[in-house]
Amino acid sequence: MKNIRLNYRYRDAHNYKEFGSMVFANPAGMSVEAATDLLRGKLISEEFFVPQDWGLARLHASSYNPEVDHEWHEFEEFENTDDPATDGRDVMEFLEGVVKGD
Repeated sequence: MKNIRLNYRYRDAHNYKEFGSMVFANPAGMSVEAATDLLRGKLISEEFFVPQDWGLARLHASSYNPEVDHEWHEFEEFENTDDPATDGRDVMEFLEGVVKGD
């Protein structure tokens, strides 16, 4: 069974980008499309989220200036992967927490 990788990025006030990802186990075999559909409904304007709210790492590599920078990160995509899980939650647990607001 393939795992699922969540790819996301941060774009700072100067339009510099930082990229990150998290790999979730996928024992139930959820499709990338189903995962995306569940997540889209919880995104701000179908694109943005605050990673700390979902237990994901912030991608602020450069100095953070709250006067001009922000916390919003951009969802890029889910994709299937053979890479090992990097999060203790499986994709269903992650998405259930997002949907519930945990």
